Amino acid sequence: MTYISRKFCAAVAAAALVFPQGALCAFADSAEEQTISAVEGYANGDADDVVTSDDESTTDGESTAEEDFAKGDVNNDGKINITDATLVAAHIKSKKMLSVNGQKAADVSENGIINIADLSSLLAHIKGIRAMNWLELLETVDESSIVPETTKFTKLDNIISLRGDVTVNWTAVEGADGYDIVITGENKAEKRQTRYNKLTIDELKWADDDIISVKVMPFTYYNTASKRGVKSFSDGYECKLRVKPANVTGLKAVSERNYVKLTWKAAADADVYNVYYKVDGKEHYYGQYSERSLKIKVSPEKDYEFRVLAVNTFGKSYENADKSPKVKVHTLPYYAKAAAVLDKVGWDLQKAFNWCVMPYSYYINGEWLPRDGSPGMEWYADKGFDAHEGNCYVMAACFCEMAKMLGFDAHQISSCTLSRGTSIDHSWVEINNFGGSGKTYIFDPEFQCEKGQSGFKITYGDKGTWKYDINGTVKRVIMS
Repeated sequence: MTYISRKFCAAVAAAALVFPQGALCAFADSAEEQTISAVEGYANGDADDVVTSDDESTTDGESTAEEDFAKGDVNNDGKINITDATLVAAHIKSKKMLSVNGQKAADVSENGIINIADLSSLLAHIKGIRAMNWLELLETVDESSIVPETTKFTKLDNIISLRGDVTVNWTAVEGADGYDIVITGENKAEKRQTRYNKLTIDELKWADDDIISVKVMPFTYYNTASKRGVKSFSDGYECKLRVKPANVTGLKAVSERNYVKLTWKAAADADVYNVYYKVDGKEHYYGQYSERSLKIKVSPEKDYEFRVLAVNTFGKSYENADKSPKVKVHTLPYYAKAAAVLDKVGWDLQKAFNWCVMPYSYYINGEWLPRDGSPGMEWYADKGFDAHEGNCYVMAACFCEMAKMLGFDAHQISSCTLSRGTSIDHSWVEINNFGGSGKTYIFDPEFQCEKGQSGFKITYGDKGTWKYDINGTVKRVIMS
């Protein structure tokens, strides 16, 4: 079991503030190697803060033997572990000095100086990332076999993605010790290095660039007759990364009067939205908007399909067309005379119904009003809106038009009422799924006119109402 003091833990947490990242020899993209960077923070701890394991004791810096210590084994306990790294960190920060032999063991690079490069190499060795004597283990090749830079690049699929963390993957190159990466935008470039065949890029750092170029250059280390640890490159990979917004969600279309109200939720990273509509089999571009709510004028009683495309405008207007949402709507009818009455009484179903409870008349301007529905709903309605009087067909037609314009699933019924074995021609209005109830209700202005009882939102069979021929035993025609 290993014990670590509180001060030591605090030192670890402060790792990133102790030394510049550029001082590291380790790669930046490995989880193990990022741990190495954190352990540099050990140098922040007090001189007495060292790791103690079951078989190890703290060292006071005195040599325990006359012979030289093994490279990296600064306390000469026969092990190279985190205790040695802690002691080297304390020495670098002048918190606790190593013995003479300990200093020789800590000088991993053998340049006569003990610094962060030695600590990094020691930690890489402890983590199994790279042996301290890795240079000595490299293959020695002729100078002429060293390739100074990558010249041939295999094209990777371009990446179109949301701003955020994006991972670029490529096929691992056999024998490669690592990969040099160059990320280039319009006005800046960045160099990275990784041991693995993938790289994570934080696109937020490149928010001002609409296209980012990524080049991957595999390399292998070799020794030559004159140099050690020389990079030799092989064929690489390249791709382009461009940023697009998220898909639009929550798209809704509601038909109102002579327009459709279109709404949607904000899409991440979208600057504007392109709106399109399709009618009669043809799609049209409506416009580009920053707001997320529009009222679009439409033709009455048509099938429309709308779609909204998220766009970010980095100079080249990249769009997200992967899953552009679509919504269909059947537009409401438009009746000019019904609209004029609604404008007067208010766009409200109850107020519209009350207006339709009008004086009963068999004639309008001397013209007989049929009681069989044959002239059609609009003929009856026009008569009623002009004269504000009429028979049951006129009252029902006026109300049905206004109900339809208010967005209700309204239908004028031409049928009859049954009484004592006889039938009387009659017309009323049915509204399906009224108020989202899933039920059909009756709206009968002439019943209210004649009986003085409410004919608004009644149901078949209600006590005191007429016996409607709901099954069409005599007649039932849906006029609209």
